[in-house]
Amino acid sequence: MRAMGRSNSLDASDDPGRDELLSFLESVTPFRFLKQSEKLALIPELERAEFCRGDTIIEQGEDHDHRVYLIYQGSVEVIDPRRETGRHQLTIEACHYFGEWEPLFEEPRVFSVRALQHTVCYVLSGRRLLELVGVSRAFAQALGNILRDRQGIFSAFDHFTVELIRSANRGYVPMVPMLRLYQELQPALHPLAAVSEAIDFAALEYAVRRLPDNVTRVFAFLLTDQLPGGFVPAHAYFPAVPTAARRRDIWEVLPGKNVVLLRDGISDLVDLTSCLCLYAVEARKIRLRVQQPGAVAALFSAVNAESDGRADGGWNAGNKASAVSGSQFAGDPLFPFSADEVLRFRRIWPDAPLARLWEIACHREMFAIRVRRRQNRYNSRRSELWTEQVGSAAKELFGLHPSGFPDDLPVHIISSNTHSVTNCLNPWYAANGSAILQWAAAVGHPTAAERWADRNDLIYALARDYFLTFPDRSAEAQEHAGHNGILRLKETASTGIQVQIIDTARIDLGRIDPGITLRTTTRRAVIVNIDYAFGEQAQHIIRNLLMLFGTRVRSINFLGKAGALVGRRGDVLVPTAFIEQSSDQFEPLPDRDPQAIERLQERLPGNQVYRGPLLTVNGTLLQNRTMLHFYRRIWGCVGLEMEGFHFYRQVIESSQLGVVSPQALMRFYYYVSDIPLDSAATLSAPLASAEGVPPLYAITRQILSELLD
Repeated sequence: MRAMGRSNSLDASDDPGRDELLSFLESVTPFRFLKQSEKLALIPELERAEFCRGDTIIEQGEDHDHRVYLIYQGSVEVIDPRRETGRHQLTIEACHYFGEWEPLFEEPRVFSVRALQHTVCYVLSGRRLLELVGVSRAFAQALGNILRDRQGIFSAFDHFTVELIRSANRGYVPMVPMLRLYQELQPALHPLAAVSEAIDFAALEYAVRRLPDNVTRVFAFLLTDQLPGGFVPAHAYFPAVPTAARRRDIWEVLPGKNVVLLRDGISDLVDLTSCLCLYAVEARKIRLRVQQPGAVAALFSAVNAESDGRADGGWNAGNKASAVSGSQFAGDPLFPFSADEVLRFRRIWPDAPLARLWEIACHREMFAIRVRRRQNRYNSRRSELWTEQVGSAAKELFGLHPSGFPDDLPVHIISSNTHSVTNCLNPWYAANGSAILQWAAAVGHPTAAERWADRNDLIYALARDYFLTFPDRSAEAQEHAGHNGILRLKETASTGIQVQIIDTARIDLGRIDPGITLRTTTRRAVIVNIDYAFGEQAQHIIRNLLMLFGTRVRSINFLGKAGALVGRRGDVLVPTAFIEQSSDQFEPLPDRDPQAIERLQERLPGNQVYRGPLLTVNGTLLQNRTMLHFYRRIWGCVGLEMEGFHFYRQVIESSQLGVVSPQALMRFYYYVSDIPLDSAATLSAPLASAEGVPPLYAITRQILSELLD
C-alpha cells in the first residue's frame, strides 16, 4: 500500500493493518463480494490519500485521471460547477466510493468532487476496477445493481417507454413531452440530438428511411392494429405509402393523414415514435435555418426553379465543389445551406429535395398521433391469419395439412431473410452463376470490384441488380425454385413476414451451394423459412408456428443480424444467453456443439466468431453509449439485437408445455451489421456487400449442413 494525497500524508506506520483494510473492503459494496483472495491481492495496490475540507478531489471534465476512490473516513460532495444555482448534487459518506463512472463508460469526469471535511480515501486505478468487473461476476452484478437501481442510469429509457405506453393506452401520443423524453435518452445513433445547430445528417437519413415517404407533409397518424372492416382491403381505397428500410403497412387516407397498421407487441409503436422524434429534432434545426431573414425567399425561389425545371435547384451532385452553381440563387448569402449540406439533402431525398425542405419549413413538426387498439378480442390476430396461410401452403406442397403430417417427418424452422436459404438450395444459381459474373464484368458493377473469398457469395450479392436488369431471369429463377420443392407464399396477412416452405425430397442436392456439406444420405424433411420478425412480434409468430407443426419440429434456427460490442462488421456472434433490457431477465442458452462453431469459423477465414450474452433492446434508438458500456462491462455482452429474447423465451415455454419436444435443437447465429460504439460503423453507415454477404451465407451454409445431414 502506498501513500498519496494533497495534504497530511500519513507515514506508513499510521496506516491501518492488513486485517483492518480487509474489514474495510468487506464494508464497501460491491467490494465485499470479492473472494477473500481477491481482496487480499487488492490491498497492496490501494493508495492512501488524505484531503482537507474544501479540497477538490476530482475536477469536472478531466479526461486523464480515471481513478476510483473508496472513502475510509470523512465525506465528499458531488457538484456541477456549470450550474449557477443548485450546484450540489449529492453527498457520499464513508464506506462508499466514487469515480467509477468514467472508467466504466469511457467518459471525461462528469462532475467535480470535493471534501466536506477531513477525508481519507483509498484509491485504485480505473484499469484495476475493470479487471475486477471482468473476473468477478458477483462484483460485476453488485456494481450493476447499484448503477441501475440506486443511480437510475436507465431512468430516461424507463420514462420514455412508460409515457409512450400510457399515452397509447389513452389513445393519443403528445409529441412535445415525448420529444423532451427522447432527447434525454441521448441515443447512440443520434449523437447530435442535443446540439442546437449542427444537422445530424446520418441520424436524419436513418430515421427518414424508416418513416413513411410522405413524412415531410403528413400531420396526422392513426396507428391501429386492425383496420375498420369496411375499409378492408385498404389498398383498394387508399394509396400505399412506401417506407424504404422498414416493412410497414401505411396508407394515405387523406392528404396529410396516414393510417399505420401496427404489428403485434409494442416494438413497432416504439420504433415508429422514436424515429418520428429523431426526425422532428432534426427537422426543427432545418426549419430554424430557413426562417432566418431572407432565407425563406431564397428557398422559395429555388423550389420554383426546381419544379419548373429551369435549373437544377442547386443539386448538382456531380460537382461537390460547386453544388450550388448554375442555379438562380448561386452565391446567394441568404441561402441557409452549404454545398456539403446540399449534397447530404440530395442523398436523403433524391427527388425534388428543395420541395422537401420547403415542406419541413412549413410543417413545424406538428404531428398528431392517435392510437386505436381493437376491443373485440374474438377476431383473429394477423399472426393467426398468417399461420393459417402457412398451413394452407404446406398442404399445397405436401398434399397434407401439417396436422396430418407423419410423426416421423422432421420439420425445421429457420428465421432468417427472404433470400439466403432459398438461394443456397436453388440449383438455378449453379447453372447461371457464370452468366451473372459475366454481366457484372461487362457493366463494371462496383460490387464485383470488392474482395470476395467465395465466388458464390459474389453471385448472390450481384443477383438482385441482375434480376432488376433482366426481370425474365428473375421469374425463371423463381420457377426453377418451384420445380425443386421451394414454395414462396405471396401474402403475409399484413405481418410483413414472408415465408418459404421447402420439401427437401424434391431438391437436386447435387447442384445446391457447394458450401453445404452432406456426409450422409438426407431423409425427407420440411424446412419453413420465415423472414425476420420485428421485436416483440417474434413471440407471437413463433408461438403460432410451433403450435402448427407441434412435436414434428426437430430444430429451431435463428439467423439474425446484430450490433456488436466486440470485433468488427462481418464477424459472427453466437449467443450463450439473452438479456431482456427493460427487466434484465437472463435466459441462458444450451451449450452449442463446439465442433459446429469451429466449422463456422472455418467458413469465415477473414472474420471472427465470438460467443457471449446478447442484449435484446426495445428499439434501435432506445440505446445510448452508457447503456452499451454497462452491458458490455457488467454482463459481458458481445452484442445487441431486438428479437432473440422474445423468440427464445417462447420456444422454452412451448417446450415446457409439451407443444414441441424438449429434444428439439436450437441454433442461434448472428452476423454483425454495425458497431454502435463506433460512430463510423453504426446502422446509419451503409454496410458494404463484401461485409454483410459472406457472414450471412456462411451461417446459412452451416445451418443447412447441420439440419440436412
